[in-house]
Amino acid sequence: MVKKVIKYGFLCTTVFAASAIYHLPASVVMSYAPMPRELALDGTTGTIWQGNAQNVRFQQYSIGDVSWQFSWSSLLTLSPEYSVRFGRGSTLGLSGRGNLGVSTSGPYLENVLASIPADTVVQYAPIPVPIKAGGQLELAIKSLNYASPWCGSGDGSLSWNAGYIESPIGSLGLGPTIVDLSCADSVLSAAGSQNSNQVSSEFSASVTPNRQYQSQAWFRPESEFPTNMRQQLRWLGNPDGEGRYSFNYQGRF
Repeated sequence: MVKKVIKYGFLCTTVFAASAIYHLPASVVMSYAPMPRELALDGTTGTIWQGNAQNVRFQQYSIGDVSWQFSWSSLLTLSPEYSVRFGRGSTLGLSGRGNLGVSTSGPYLENVLASIPADTVVQYAPIPVPIKAGGQLELAIKSLNYASPWCGSGDGSLSWNAGYIESPIGSLGLGPTIVDLSCADSVLSAAGSQNSNQVSSEFSASVTPNRQYQSQAWFRPESEFPTNMRQQLRWLGNPDGEGRYSFNYQGRF
């Protein structure tokens, strides 16, 4: 009789604990979770398994609404995973979605798509010349596995659709711009190109874990390159035999 009481008591306790965890409000978890001071979540509703925060802010930047949905099937692969959407109401014009999980090798991202206006990025970038940019920047991360200091492996792409730049000396239509991104043992690499009837270019860059960087790039004025901008090219010296102006930089940041 005593064994049955203990058995049923243990079963009831287990069911109660599981129910409490399943229905645990996300706001309670967030209030105790260690988070950076710069990160703030307002209007958190739902549970840790499915819920949303009406406004997520990092420093002075508003990411907007963030919602999450736990994938129970991910437990079968021992890689707990969440499907996340963000950006509704963001003052940055940022929006996106993707999967965030933890495997036996550490945290990872998969199938992430994020979009932001190019001019928003330019506004916050430390560019010494006043310029404006048009079009939309779209980041696609197929996979990214974290490893100190940055990542163990990963690949993705960055595209700039309908891109153009306006500066005090003229404007340029860039056409489609595509950059391939990759990571291997925390060495970040990027390589891309663009082409329009005004200008064409290719570029590549890499950054090592000790913050050493290398970059190479060239651009070539095409048939419709603005006349007033062409006059400024003399400050860059002479182009090569194919009409290209080349740049190479390396250093540490």
